[in-house]
Formats: sequence, structure tokens, C-alpha cells
Amino acid sequence: MQSLLKEVYPMRPNNRHERQKGLSKMLLIVILVLGLLLGLVGGVLGALFFAKSGPQGEQGAQGLQGLQGVQGLQGIQGLQGDQGVAGADGSQGVPGVNGTDAILQIRHNANSTAQATSSYTAMLWRNMSVFDPSMNMSVTVQQNSRVFVQFSATLSMEAPGSMWIRILVDNSFNSTLSIVSVGPPSAGTFRLSSHIEFLTGSLASGQHRIDVQFLRESGSPILLDRSLTFMELAT
Repeated sequence: MQSLLKEVYPMRPNNRHERQKGLSKMLLIVILVLGLLLGLVGGVLGALFFAKSGPQGEQGAQGLQGLQGVQGLQGIQGLQGDQGVAGADGSQGVPGVNGTDAILQIRHNANSTAQATSSYTAMLWRNMSVFDPSMNMSVTVQQNSRVFVQFSATLSMEAPGSMWIRILVDNSFNSTLSIVSVGPPSAGTFRLSSHIEFLTGSLASGQHRIDVQFLRESGSPILLDRSLTFMELAT
């Protein structure tokens, strides 16, 4: 028994020594690993703080421009904005000239058709409007205005032949007569002209009638181009 105990107990110091030796090795390994880790971390941090970037390289050549894309659809038109405020009125223009004989209105009628007069009774005045309504006017004038009327015509007639022409305003103001005639010893067909101008006195405001009248004295006169012009003159 004793011999057996001697054999067992003497081994305890040896086991403790082995264990201490093993712990020392493990501690050394841990210290080495920690040192390596700390060295790596320090190197990375140093690189972050102290490393400097190199110079920037040259810019490369620009690439080719791509094809233009398809144009998009047009957007919906927006609502119309409110109307702006009206601008200020401009300054008044220069007044017109005041005075007498200022023209207030003008009217002009013309006809170029040929009209024979042989069927109308000789030596009887007739309004030319019986065959040409344009040789009559109804005009409206201001108070105290005067009316200026002129009539022109071309006539064709054979000798002997004669026609009288006059202007009437309201069947009371008569112009002078224009007499166109051709007689012996003349022979053949002639073209003659007639022209009358007539200015009335002051008229009342309102509507007034203008007529051209003709009288066939002899022969068969034919009326060709003719015109009637009216002007209202202020007094």
C-alpha cells in the first residue's frame, strides 16, 4: 500500500508543472496573436491617416454623341389666362379744320349701258330713273347743309337731233339746262357730251331727293356712259 502511494503522489508535482507549462505556452500564443492583430489594425489606421492619393490622370477623349431620341408627344395646352387690364386712353388728336364748305359725305353712281330715247314723247320732261334707277338718289343731310350735284353723260345722235338735261333737288331746286343738239347741214352720227354742276342753298336736316331729268326735243338721241355724283357741304 505504501509503495503504491509513493508511486501515485510523486506524480502530482509533475502534473502541476506540466499544466503551468501548458498555460504559459497558451498565454504566449495569445500575446502573439493579439500583437499581430494590433499591428494590422495600426497599419490600416496609419494608411488611412497618412496615405496620400496620387495625381489625377488625364481625362479620356469624349465619346461619340448618340442618336437623338424620338420627340415626345406635345403636352396638353394650358388654360387661358385672365385678360389683362385695359391700357390708358391715348391723348386726343389734333382737332380737324372748322369752316364752311367742308365735305361731310360723298356718293357716286355710274352706268355704261346704252339707252335709246326715241320711244319717249318729245318736249316732255321725264326722270332718267324711268330706265336707270342709278340716276336718282335719296340722301340724308344735316341742318343747313348744302348739296352739290354733278351729272356727266355721253350721247350718240344723228342730225337733226336734240336733248335737254337738268338736275332737280326735291322737285323744287332746278339746275341750269344742258342742251346737246346737232342739225343741218351736219349729217351722220355724232357723239357729244353733257355736263352739269348744281349747288343748292342751305337745306333742312333730313332726307332729300335728287333726280336727273331729260327732254327729247327731236331726233333719236341715245344715252351712253353717264354718272351722278352727290356731296354734302357744311355751312
